[in-house]
Amino acid sequence: MCDTYYIFDIARKRKSNRIKLSFLNADFPHLAGMQYAKDVDFGLRRAEYYGERLVSTLLDKRLDDSKIEESRNWGKISGRLTAIINLQNTLDNDFTVVSFNKSKVRGFCRIDAKYVIKSTVSDDMFFIFLDEQSGRYYCKSAFKKEYIDYTENQSVMTVLQKVKVVDGAVTVLFTRSGYGAAEIDL
Repeated sequence: MCDTYYIFDIARKRKSNRIKLSFLNADFPHLAGMQYAKDVDFGLRRAEYYGERLVSTLLDKRLDDSKIEESRNWGKISGRLTAIINLQNTLDNDFTVVSFNKSKVRGFCRIDAKYVIKSTVSDDMFFIFLDEQSGRYYCKSAFKKEYIDYTENQSVMTVLQKVKVVDGAVTVLFTRSGYGAAEIDL
């Protein structure tokens, strides 16, 4: 999805914000849960499969991706991989977005993020945590719901418009009735 980005115009109490969500290869290892696979010997130096090198290592078939199932944390990792597989479908369809405050989560939460997207794609519920760094929004974490609904007790945002851009081709996925959409800044 490195050739794809999304623009979400969201609002709450007459205050709007624009999220331009982009994807980089360097985001993928954490998103996929590689930090939970430290107990797996992939037969490579860690520098070859962590950071932005992971995607090219997988595509070049230098890393046997089936080995990740040997991790004692496979349950956590598989939920993340399922969320990644459904990421585009989640973002293309209806979802709820909340302004996120980890102290309001029922239960323990270590994730710091600005927003959480909740989707019920098929029979599964996924959470996508968005954060911002140097003006760039990215997916910080994504996983399938297990016990906690991370959108409970949070401030629900209104989605005004969703735009998807793939290789420069713009598709407006949703515009809220009555929303005078701002010009799309590519």
